[in-house]
Amino acid sequence: MSFTYDGAEVWLDDLSAPPEVGGGIELCSHHADTRTAPLGWTLTDRRRASDRHLFIPLESANVA
Repeated sequence: MSFTYDGAEVWLDDLSAPPEVGGGIELCSHHADTRTAPLGWTLTDRRRASDRHLFIPLESANVA
């Protein structure tokens, strides 16, 4: 995850991609999937589709 305060933007990137200049935080897929941006900020998920949503909320699971 990288961000810019001036632009009020947050980006989620693949773990293999280097963080943007100015700061970056490596997040596992579970934490990236549940991340939200602060009020008034824009969150852009730039991860490959295959890296997204590896975990689903328990209430969404069809568990008998």
